[in-house]
Amino acid sequence: MLRATLIMAVIAVALAQSPGNGISKTTYAANDPVPAKEWMYKYFPVGTPGDECTDDICTCPAGTGGSTEWYIQQGRVYTLESLDSGRKLLQSAGQGFGIHTVNVSNHLTTGGLSVAEVEAHFTDKFTDMATRFDSFLDFNAFFYTTALADYVTAFKADGVPMYTTTWTYSSKTYTSVFVHNPNTQVVIEICQDTTLDAGLLEGMKVHTSERRASIRAIESIEIMKTNSTVEAGNAILTPLAVNRGVSAATLAKLDAFYLGVGTTKSDTLAENGVTKYCYLWTGATVDVCFYNRADTETKGDFKIGDFEDMLNKVHENMLTGYPLCVADKWTDNHYAIDSFTADTATIVNYVDDNKILHVCESSPMTGSTTMHYMIDPTGWGIQMDMNFKTAPSDCSTDNTATVFPMDSGRKLLQSHTNPACDPGTCA
Repeated sequence: MLRATLIMAVIAVALAQSPGNGISKTTYAANDPVPAKEWMYKYFPVGTPGDECTDDICTCPAGTGGSTEWYIQQGRVYTLESLDSGRKLLQSAGQGFGIHTVNVSNHLTTGGLSVAEVEAHFTDKFTDMATRFDSFLDFNAFFYTTALADYVTAFKADGVPMYTTTWTYSSKTYTSVFVHNPNTQVVIEICQDTTLDAGLLEGMKVHTSERRASIRAIESIEIMKTNSTVEAGNAILTPLAVNRGVSAATLAKLDAFYLGVGTTKSDTLAENGVTKYCYLWTGATVDVCFYNRADTETKGDFKIGDFEDMLNKVHENMLTGYPLCVADKWTDNHYAIDSFTADTATIVNYVDDNKILHVCESSPMTGSTTMHYMIDPTGWGIQMDMNFKTAPSDCSTDNTATVFPMDSGRKLLQSHTNPACDPGTCA
């Protein structure tokens, strides 16, 4: 029965983790998103969403958060699901898992660090990443490939720093390689069920680590291979998880939050000083996983708990009492869950009952509202692309929600504008 369920899940993998289906993207606030996009294009098979603004710059008119024109920089890509698709703009947000960087220049980080300051922390922590694991590497987008050796060859040729580790499951060895998109928060982890050739590894240190993927994800990979839905040597990236580092204090809050909003716990691991919890949203095939390690496992004084405290402080300053305010720059650190089947009433009730910070959006046509983001205990956001029937009680006077189509918030950015131009109602 489990295998039959997994087969159905795997059949959906290529289609389920894209706009409108499952965990569709991971997004990061960025000080300079365009070089981040160019770096992704250099090393990975990606495309540009069809709703990207011209030259990656969206113009916001005067009166939308400022007395003069202002700008949003975008560096958004999606992972191609077939090399045969080339880099066609298949739909507005791209038919594939999104990796987005964005600088909404007029948005604020009131009471917290700037995006550039956080990016500098990430960069500093990874200066010696080839020789030691830093717990901030756990903030990553995690993919499976059948062409890991080709990626390592390309990274080595360009001197891209890598952390390389092997891990095992059911007597099989897997290799994970971590790389950092320079001067951003973006970390990419790619894995394959293989060991790399000794010649390729010359001059590199290979570590060992805890099992990186959930058992569910590993078994899904095996079924994909059995059913020939992945080709050997194909550079296509299949998303497995959105990963986060987490402090011990916040780890203790995750079950209450994620089970409270209706996810299932898809994996638990505790070994060698690492504790991991993973959760699976209804309608998704990608896990959301959280890794806790000792504070000594990161370089410098800025710890994961400090990062969480800073993010949550900004959200408290910007959103408390103002759920229609969309000027909180740190909400750009989020993943998106696109689901037709999630129990939205349970989510809304949990948000109301537990006073979870959230962002609502208003329909310009009807004036009704729906929830757009909610903040999980780590301070990172979750973009809620769902068909809500009600909204949290503080989002509108009548507590009703417009049932927006699933591509709400992914509309074509016409006339060089972006929905983020509208700051909403803020303090």
